[in-house]
Amino acid sequence: MPVGKKLAAERRSQSKPLSEVVASTKIMGRILEALENERWDELPAPPYVKGYIQNYAQALGMDPLPLIEEYQKDIASAAPAPSRYPLRHLPEREVVPHRHELHIIPGKAVIAVVAAFLVVILALWGISALVGRDDTPPPLAPETTSTLVPEGSAGVTATTPSTSATPTDIPEGAFVLALSVTPGDSSWVRVLVDGLVAYEGTLPGGEQKSWTVTTSAVVRAGKPTAVAVTRDGDTVEFPPASEGIAEMTLSAIEQ
Repeated sequence: MPVGKKLAAERRSQSKPLSEVVASTKIMGRILEALENERWDELPAPPYVKGYIQNYAQALGMDPLPLIEEYQKDIASAAPAPSRYPLRHLPEREVVPHRHELHIIPGKAVIAVVAAFLVVILALWGISALVGRDDTPPPLAPETTSTLVPEGSAGVTATTPSTSATPTDIPEGAFVLALSVTPGDSSWVRVLVDGLVAYEGTLPGGEQKSWTVTTSAVVRAGKPTAVAVTRDGDTVEFPPASEGIAEMTLSAIEQ
């Protein structure tokens, strides 16, 4: 007779309810019920079941050793027979990356994205440079004439917008000094007006300059034959040249 049935039969012969065995063995009722009905799949590992059998047998006054040996034979016969078929080689499973690796971007992909971003930035910069380039030439500066500076100052005189004195601009006792160069010719000219350098440089042919003189004016010319000088519209002749340079002095008190 199986172990579970032997224990159950002995308990009934002694007229003991299952609850009394539970109280004496401290084993849960569902465990003892599964043991009596030999529901091995509801019981823990065999070493624990052997302990249950020993305690159960001692509570009923039985020798537990034969029951334990019987239990070992029962579970041995109940064990599944080894398969007669050879084990098949299982295919390798695809390794699934860990959750924390699912969103990791490969290093080469990062480099490619950065390179593409730089190319786009350079292209946009080039387009903006071409669109924003202004090919319009700068405006031409207005025509200027020399501003009076102290005699003996170095370099080219500062320039201001060109103006020509008219009779209405002449202060009382002053006169208008004008000079021009014969068209197709040129001459070096230096003009002092009231002690200041009014003009110094090569005056091209056909160009005319004029100033208002309040005290005196000194005119020097490297080629006097090509330079015409007037005082209030009256022609003034150069004196003979000295070492190739002619010079004249005009005073405001002269009539």
